[in-house]
Amino acid sequence: MITAALTSAAAASGPYWHGGGFPFFVVPAFFFVAFLVVFLVFGVFRRGSWRALSDARAVLADRFARGDIGAEEYRSRLSELSRK
Repeated sequence: MITAALTSAAAASGPYWHGGGFPFFVVPAFFFVAFLVVFLVFGVFRRGSWRALSDARAVLADRFARGDIGAEEYRSRLSELSRK
């Protein structure tokens, strides 16, 4: 009889009778941190290519401004850079 009462009391209180339990905020926090790391890593890699493209356009504009290349060559090279 006493064991039946203890068993029913333990079953009614559930598996976390003494408090605690799994902290469910850990799972979303893990995915948030993982997403942030992936975003930053790919952002750093992509930033290098963006900078190289803007540098190439700046060099091309400087050459055009100095008169090293003509307007037709400037437009053709700029369109080539835009395709990449």
